[in-house]
Amino acid sequence: MCGTCVTGENRRTSPTPAMGRRGLLRGAMAGAALTTGLAATRAEAAPANERRSPDGLKLRWLGVAGWELTFDDHSILVDPYLSRQPYTKPNSGEIDPEMPLRPAARIVETVARDHLTKAPGLVLITHGHFDHLLDVPQLLGREGWKDATIRTLCSETHRHLLTAMDTDPVRLKHCITVSGGEHLRFPEGGSDQAPAYTVEVFRSLHSQLSGYGFFAPGHLVAPPARPTTLQHLLEGGSFGYQVTVGGDGPRVMFLSGTANFAEREVAGARPDVLVLGVSGHTGVHRYVERVMAALGNPPVVVPSHHDTMLTELTSPGIGKTVNQAAVTGLRRIVEPLGATVLEPRHLRTLSL
Repeated sequence: MCGTCVTGENRRTSPTPAMGRRGLLRGAMAGAALTTGLAATRAEAAPANERRSPDGLKLRWLGVAGWELTFDDHSILVDPYLSRQPYTKPNSGEIDPEMPLRPAARIVETVARDHLTKAPGLVLITHGHFDHLLDVPQLLGREGWKDATIRTLCSETHRHLLTAMDTDPVRLKHCITVSGGEHLRFPEGGSDQAPAYTVEVFRSLHSQLSGYGFFAPGHLVAPPARPTTLQHLLEGGSFGYQVTVGGDGPRVMFLSGTANFAEREVAGARPDVLVLGVSGHTGVHRYVERVMAALGNPPVVVPSHHDTMLTELTSPGIGKTVNQAAVTGLRRIVEPLGATVLEPRHLRTLSL
């Protein structure tokens, strides 16, 4: 990752992040000290904008690009991939397109039962690759969540893949097919009533890997045969999402599923917390610098998609799979801008 820092008028001179510019989240200055119920110090909100965090606003990292966002009585899952299956050729380390799909049903159920807060009201899919979509059918079909209404935001391709993967038909009826540009309120209602939260959908881009391409591109206009190998789970378009608590509460943006973005799509958005994919962008010009500038230098940045995607999620050694160099590189760029980097730990919560 490029370690060059942005300088000039956008550089903040204070070593403390400018949390008060949006009356942000009252716990970002915990120095990334993490415990299962992370205790965070409280930063004072400035009167310029009284957006404050609700009690219990938390992020839980599920490994890879998976997240659980919880606040008040709500839970939202983003790319909940828990299986962490093998995916490379043994000799070269390159991704093996013919590797059989191997969802780890036991691990998925264990994590859902023992670590997730509750049934999600919403599942956000950033794109259709195996390390984002594979475990969604099992989670949507959980017996323990059968009485909950769970909606899924995804592209037409992702919905066709979920259909081909035998996702519960009731859950498919609650899929919301998006294409980018939507600004949805939950629950539905009139503008005279504040929503519990809103979700903005942003058209995005997949990471540019070596050679400027990426694995398994493509789109579907109808459900395919049941996917059996990694290459069958197509990208199908990439999305970013911004969740806003209440009508005008804190904003959490997920550019978390890839390490690329469509600059003009997100320009002008002003998230309070940015969850940012930080690996696989060697072909993208000044990726982190451009993201920060386009979003007005978010005061809190959380790295995403920066582990090896291997090792069982509940293993004691899971922490060793983190790409620490990617986190260090992120800090070198964003901390001189006044941002705080909160470094997540697998299955633990960041209290905001």
